[in-house]
Amino acid sequence: MVENVAGPMNADRFEALTAAYGGDIGRWPQAERAAARDFAKSPAAAERLARAADLDALLDTYVVKPRHAGLEERILAKLVRRLTIRNWFRFGSAGIGLVGVGIAGALAGSIAIAVLAPSSTSDTSVVSDGTATMFGDIGPDAGAAQQDSQ
Repeated sequence: MVENVAGPMNADRFEALTAAYGGDIGRWPQAERAAARDFAKSPAAAERLARAADLDALLDTYVVKPRHAGLEERILAKLVRRLTIRNWFRFGSAGIGLVGVGIAGALAGSIAIAVLAPSSTSDTSVVSDGTATMFGDIGPDAGAAQQDSQ
């Protein structure tokens, strides 16, 4: 196996690589290994490698606990429940919005009628010839059209 030399190793670079890859130089990037082995001959670097190897050994003893029975089913059930609630709010709020728009339209229509309709308490008397409506006179042609159709 041929190792590429990335350049001279210094203490900061050695410290960073030890923190990232641990105390076994064989786990380090290929380009850094030869320079690291040469640098590790110093007592300070050897001490740093020993501490990193101790940490590696401690981390290797860690065992992942087995998952709890039914955990996946509980997670999926909560997900389905949240999605159901979210969809209810999404579509329910649209329905509530439509009801609000309908009420606002009815209120606007009743206000418009109240403003535009002639007042029944008015002092002026209106003489109707049968062509007047609440919204104005429909004209003299309406009476003639009614008589023609009979």
